[in-house]
Amino acid sequence: MSAVRWDKARHVVVRARHVVPVDSPPIENAAIEIRDGIITCVGPATGHTNLPVRDLGDMVLLPGFVNAHTHLELSYLAGRVPTGEGFVPWLERLVSFLKIWGDVWPLISEATREGVSESLAAGVTTVADVTRRPIVVRRVLCDKSLRALSFGEVVAAGRLRSELTTRLEAAVDTSCVSERLRIGITPHSPYAVEPDALRTCTAWARERALPLCIHLAETPDEDEFTVHGTGPLRGFLEREGVWDDAVPCAGRGPVELVAECGLLGPNTILAHGNYLSNADIETIARSGAHVAWCPRTNRAFGHAPHPFRRLLAAGVNVCIGTDSLASNPSLSVLDELRFVRREHPDLPPELILAMGTLHGAKATGWADCVGSLRPGKDADWVAVRYNSSGPADPIENVLASTARPAAVYVRGRRASSSRARLT
Repeated sequence: MSAVRWDKARHVVVRARHVVPVDSPPIENAAIEIRDGIITCVGPATGHTNLPVRDLGDMVLLPGFVNAHTHLELSYLAGRVPTGEGFVPWLERLVSFLKIWGDVWPLISEATREGVSESLAAGVTTVADVTRRPIVVRRVLCDKSLRALSFGEVVAAGRLRSELTTRLEAAVDTSCVSERLRIGITPHSPYAVEPDALRTCTAWARERALPLCIHLAETPDEDEFTVHGTGPLRGFLEREGVWDDAVPCAGRGPVELVAECGLLGPNTILAHGNYLSNADIETIARSGAHVAWCPRTNRAFGHAPHPFRRLLAAGVNVCIGTDSLASNPSLSVLDELRFVRREHPDLPPELILAMGTLHGAKATGWADCVGSLRPGKDADWVAVRYNSSGPADPIENVLASTARPAAVYVRGRRASSSRARLT
């Protein structure tokens, strides 16, 4: 059967050297049976009679990767915002670009398209994307094969507090909602959204049964700001002309503050979480909130080692994000996982892979259809060539390799914007 006819077949079998389901051990000489875009069987490559079979040879089949925190619309800032001087100088440069280009809708649309294409080429089939321009970005996302949880971003501090309702109305716009596109609300951070506005965001989300996301404990300066109302973040708000004397001082740490405002819960993704005390971690664990760790962005800013081990030990669902191309060289979750493997060689490879697949699926609310390869789930899969000179274990082999995905499929169809090619 030709490749084109096979791609369009309703009931097919894909065979490879290894299939890695993620929620069960890898299978050698294995196959995935797919019917109407849904996985119907995963197991040994035998017994599939009278069905079109695509033999991928020496490939490792994995679930599509899940990017639990990114900003696709910032793809136009790749290489333009250096991170070496620290977080606040980077933030100031970022904001200066947003003032010039942030309202140029054609630029935002094109940057989002590029971000989607890069993501799919890297094997990312699901994203939790944060956007300042949800209506513009969602029009792009709804036309693409990528599965997206689109968080509309809200800022409401000082002189920006008047924008709260406008931002929330844009965030909850449902005009592009579909099976592949869900929406949520992101109050940006405890320094960009005042406590009363945090409570309002939480109320809007709960009234509409929407998930939440917030940048939290990204920098140690957050603690000084929320406890005392001082420090580099206050200086940033003053220089931007945002600060006014009515900005309240919360008098408590970032995690305690967002917990008090009702943001923590099983439908909340906490982006970054770089600086967390043991008490913070206990609070997060009790709430059921998820933490999206962005490993290479953490390293780029010279942050302290991430507390992911303590989070995992406390039972917190830690997943992987890339942040944006303004702070990261790529939007590839696989690149993040390989980085984690190099930096933390003692971690079980199965855990590393799960953080980039099933853990992200749980955080985005899509664990019923993505994140692992099992019957009943969508046929979102990625093929990476097995390196015969590398480790024998297929997960170790993929993590030790530099090979890019050779094929990317979403619900059984080749990803329309994918740059990957099966050779």
